[in-house]
Amino acid sequence: MPKKTDKEDKFPNIEKELLKKRNIFICEQIDDKLAKTVIQQLMYLDSVNSKKEIVIWINSGGGYVTDGLAIIDTMKQIKSPITTVIKGHACSMAGEISINGNKRKMTRHSVWMAHDMAGGVWGDYTTKVLDRAEHLKYVQNMLHNNLKVNTKLNKNDLKKAQNGELWLTPEQCMKKGIVDEVI
Repeated sequence: MPKKTDKEDKFPNIEKELLKKRNIFICEQIDDKLAKTVIQQLMYLDSVNSKKEIVIWINSGGGYVTDGLAIIDTMKQIKSPITTVIKGHACSMAGEISINGNKRKMTRHSVWMAHDMAGGVWGDYTTKVLDRAEHLKYVQNMLHNNLKVNTKLNKNDLKKAQNGELWLTPEQCMKKGIVDEVI
């Protein structure tokens, strides 16, 4: 076994220590690598103690829809209560994830944003392009429904989120049912 350096003796592995305390971080682009890590962490912590809260800290501009939906599905499938905390920004897919906690919090200097899903179809036979476009509509409706079910966004807010960008402050997020508490 290699000998530890003085630096290793003085400083713990911060990620491991925070995970032991049931803290998970989404602080980068949401992609397949991050989704795999978050899903594994959620499943592991739930297997250790399914009654104890897991806190997901979010500071992300978003990312890939399918990877974010895989995280949301896992959040819904495990038994552990989940608190999401927006600390910085939760935009796009990160915002969609944030509204799926059992408790939802936000720090007072943070921001939340929703917008239309990015996607494209090109470079193939017309019938395949039309099939992909139909699938994109399905996924877009799924995300829109997630906003409707998990928030109190009104029709104008939802329209803005679909046709532009809906940027909200912590106070606005409280009023619109995106978070339960500003900390």
